[in-house]
Amino acid sequence: MHMIRPKPLRPGDTVAMIGVSGCVHQEDPRPTVDEAEALLTSLGFRVKVDPTCAEQYGFLSGTDRERADALNRAFADPSVDGVWCLKGGYGVTRMLPLVDWDLIASHPKAFIGFSDITALHMALHQRCSLETFHGPMPSGGRITEASRPSLLAALAGEPEKTWSNLNGESLYSLRPGTAEGILVGGNLSLLATGCGTPWDLDTTDKLLFIEEVGEHTYRVDEFLWQLQHAGKLDACRGIVLGGFTEITEEYPHSHCFSLEEILGQMAGRVRVPMLAGLQAGHTGDQKTLCLGRRYRLDANRCALTILD
Repeated sequence: MHMIRPKPLRPGDTVAMIGVSGCVHQEDPRPTVDEAEALLTSLGFRVKVDPTCAEQYGFLSGTDRERADALNRAFADPSVDGVWCLKGGYGVTRMLPLVDWDLIASHPKAFIGFSDITALHMALHQRCSLETFHGPMPSGGRITEASRPSLLAALAGEPEKTWSNLNGESLYSLRPGTAEGILVGGNLSLLATGCGTPWDLDTTDKLLFIEEVGEHTYRVDEFLWQLQHAGKLDACRGIVLGGFTEITEEYPHSHCFSLEEILGQMAGRVRVPMLAGLQAGHTGDQKTLCLGRRYRLDANRCALTILD
């Protein structure tokens, strides 16, 4: 599968900041939107703020049509060099049928976001063969001082070749072995609920990245089994786990499986190498992953490396 690599995005370029998922949950969203714009400006980018950033339609940043149009508009605009999602929060999957995928494929640009934005990463890979960036968004303090170097280097087309966590913690192996392939994936719940839909992620011969936040342990187990039953874990060449944060037991006194036990059970039933501990996803100071790029996973030496 040939993936399209967007042109490097560097300070001085123009980015469109768009609302495609959840709204800013405040009575007046404008101060938060202004802060997000200022943050991207502080990185050296010119910023075009889409009206959806301040929209509040139920729990969404605009109607499904408005949010899809914002995405289409950003990719079609010749003055825009990159497309940055303001925030996550549920909502992307509702608008997917309204996106003009042919338009986007003919105007490839850097696209940045994570969490609920996983639904767009999946669709952009499947429908447009576009490499994208699983990285922090400007709302909610996600672009921290520590995360900036990794983010800017990835956008500029100069990502760190061998992964190292910002907190100094080492990656660790859950199942030995080595594998190479295009890296795809993102938030576990979006990967699982995408199964069987037109946006279903093809993991064949790829490396699958998974992260999650704010779920009970039984839900993590359920989502992983959904991927298993759908053949996603058997089709891929390797699995890379990022942050699993704020994962709790629904019944803390009923001897539930711990997160470690659930991931260990998963490692025991798959046939591919598994590497864990990436500081990517809902981890505070997260690093940016280049989805759609070829990586090498070495679970024997606990290393993840970009190949091209």
